[in-house]
Amino acid sequence: MTEFNRNEEKSDTNLRGYLVFLVGQWISMFGSNVVGFSIIWFLTITTGSTFVLGLATFLNFAPFIIATPVAGVFIDRWSRKKVIAFVDFMQAFFTVVLIGFFLIDIFNPLELVAILLILNTIRALFGAFHTSAVDTLLPIMVPKEQYSRINGINYLVNGIIGGIAGPIIGAFTLEVLLIPLKTILWLDVITFLVAIVPTVLISIPKVKRKILETKERPSFRFEFSQGMIFIKETPGLLALLFVFTGANFFMTPFYVQLPLFVTSIHLGDASQLAFLFTAQQAGMLIGSTVMSSWKGFENHARGVALGLFLGYFGFFIMLSAPIGYFEIAGIGLFLAGFTLPVANVSSEAIWASTVPQDILGRVYAVRRTLAQMSAPVAMLLSGIVAEFIYLPSVLVTCAISGMLVLGYSWFLTRLPEVEKIIAIKEKAEAQPVSN
Repeated sequence: MTEFNRNEEKSDTNLRGYLVFLVGQWISMFGSNVVGFSIIWFLTITTGSTFVLGLATFLNFAPFIIATPVAGVFIDRWSRKKVIAFVDFMQAFFTVVLIGFFLIDIFNPLELVAILLILNTIRALFGAFHTSAVDTLLPIMVPKEQYSRINGINYLVNGIIGGIAGPIIGAFTLEVLLIPLKTILWLDVITFLVAIVPTVLISIPKVKRKILETKERPSFRFEFSQGMIFIKETPGLLALLFVFTGANFFMTPFYVQLPLFVTSIHLGDASQLAFLFTAQQAGMLIGSTVMSSWKGFENHARGVALGLFLGYFGFFIMLSAPIGYFEIAGIGLFLAGFTLPVANVSSEAIWASTVPQDILGRVYAVRRTLAQMSAPVAMLLSGIVAEFIYLPSVLVTCAISGMLVLGYSWFLTRLPEVEKIIAIKEKAEAQPVSN
């Protein structure tokens, strides 16, 4: 039986090491986003097929989701430092393999598309191990009082890189500099290798795993189940997971169907669509900035509830805009974007302070898998339903349903007390046992 261990020491040295590690990850993310944009553009101009674009998204997403629960078990067993360094190296290696296929110049464009999809699928499998390892470093290396601030900074930089810098630089290299994809791919390799350097140099504390009542290592099946068991047995955590699974399901259609909302409902064009995307992204960046400069809510569950409530309210504002009034719709999307970091950073603080370090990989893997599985289902269902039902009606239903899920979780579960419950439990466990 595994004894859950919460009391790992986190020094200033560990915090500095984590920040150095983050810089390496941001550099790697920048390369990946530029290359990702370039790959999507390559697929678009080569095939002109919406099916291929959808298949590419699926093959990036599905292997990651499938492999993540398995990866979580091994992350708790293996050295996180070695896993991250090895996975970074392997992702760089398969990128070099892809470059090689472009350079030998014996394949036609459609064959290169097939090769690209296969290699990206392999990279997605490695990505599951990489993300599972990286996700668990913050609770191990960062002092609890810094969780919200560090998460806010990370969220802010991720938004700048993923939402602004990556696509802009990708478009500039393709359209202005006319650099071919086979050359742009080297950026991914270089930034992957750069990210390995801080990973190797920093010290990642080892997590103690205490095995009781038996000298044998627990089976994979037992360890695999530990993540779900912990979530189910910790009052409030299952409700927190339920809230975000619902949010991913009910908020995703707003972003997926936004182009159709602009063109079919509001009779707008690409410039109005770009305005709404920009409003949402601006809100997200400002919200991230606020969370990065503030320690967050004393009760992080309130941050989750307030953030999601205002996010749904922002969507109601968007839906209430009269035809052609994109400024009002933009205000709604700005509010939705602003509150998303508030909810996510608050949620991350709860998980980081709640989950014992020796089962972080398994719990985080279950959390990520269940929360994110709802998004592709929502993408598919919203598209099908919107074919037969007036789109605004579908979106209103999504916003109302999301509010109901949030209200149920807040008023009828232990979600508001989750941190208090854990604190009481930890205090009781810390008391000496008398015979």
